[in-house]
Amino acid sequence: MSVPIARLYILRIFARFLGLSLFVFISLLVMLNFVQVVSQGVLSGFSFYFLAKSMLYLLPNIVGMSLPLAFLLAMLLSLGQMSQDGEIIALRAGGFSFYEILSCVFYASLLASLLLVAVNNWLGPVAFRRSTDYTISMLNRVTKIELKPRTFQKISDWVLYASEVNSLTGEMGGVKLVRRINKGEKPAFVNKINAAAGHYRMADESGLEIELSDGQFSQTDCKDPGKILYGRFGAYKTLLPFFTGNGAGRKLNQRELSTPGLLARLQAGIPDPQVAAKYSIEIASRFALALAPLVFFLVGAPLGVALDKRGRSAGFGLSLLIIFFYYGLTISGMVLSRKYPWLFPWAIFAPALLTGGTGLWLWKRKLYAK
Repeated sequence: MSVPIARLYILRIFARFLGLSLFVFISLLVMLNFVQVVSQGVLSGFSFYFLAKSMLYLLPNIVGMSLPLAFLLAMLLSLGQMSQDGEIIALRAGGFSFYEILSCVFYASLLASLLLVAVNNWLGPVAFRRSTDYTISMLNRVTKIELKPRTFQKISDWVLYASEVNSLTGEMGGVKLVRRINKGEKPAFVNKINAAAGHYRMADESGLEIELSDGQFSQTDCKDPGKILYGRFGAYKTLLPFFTGNGAGRKLNQRELSTPGLLARLQAGIPDPQVAAKYSIEIASRFALALAPLVFFLVGAPLGVALDKRGRSAGFGLSLLIIFFYYGLTISGMVLSRKYPWLFPWAIFAPALLTGGTGLWLWKRKLYAK
């Protein structure tokens, strides 16, 4: 058996367990998030469209959370099976070093870490932001809107008021529309539309279509109230979207901002030191968690080849212990860094250094033994 064939054989066994483990973890996390969103949506405005969009954009984060767990479990199970079947001993007897046997798994861990860097810092935050937008849109019952007379109704960035409403025909009277446009976190302009009569209808899942007649519109500059743009119209048609798509109408938390976005805000200066600390801790934790597959390889490979006849049950138990240890210490490091700034960023990267150092010690003691 040549080295490339041996590597291909090991990689095939590892890939089979990795695929199965990924399916289990992703399915579990999707189901947990699905139940959570549905339980909230049933109590308010449930929409299959927004639910599907929310879960779709949540997938990058779910994959990012599942990949390190699945990688460790797959490595311990695959190496445990090979050790149990005597294949590791056979390869060693054939003159192959542990590096030659496990190099393909090492490159897989390196590739997984690089993938997590991209997901944690760019793709994941952007997708999580979109997922949150769709969830909020569904929970706000925007797809089951019921206009009532003499009632202010907020739809996306607009506030709609009508003195008369016929829910059967969609006819309205005494219509008023108000929208505030912000620049940053401060109001910049206020748009107002008044009409004597109008008509509305649902435009599928996208928004509320409004047709107005005999009205006026105006735009006021908040910095200079003396500047007013004014006009009249005989007919006006617009769409009030249920979903703005950019999240500009709400305050974003650090998980919804990409790492370049967080760095830009830190460089611009943040008055609140607690918010600045949250941003810095979020950036450091993204890179620390991206190291998980590489760290899990260092500690999991020597344990996996040493399982011998203890088999898959021991591999599963070890994976749980390592996962709880690594992620428990990482979360503790994030909390301590927020409470004690002098511990940042060492407390966040300490679990990776400690786990990786333990793995290197195991490699030196067991795998390099002649």
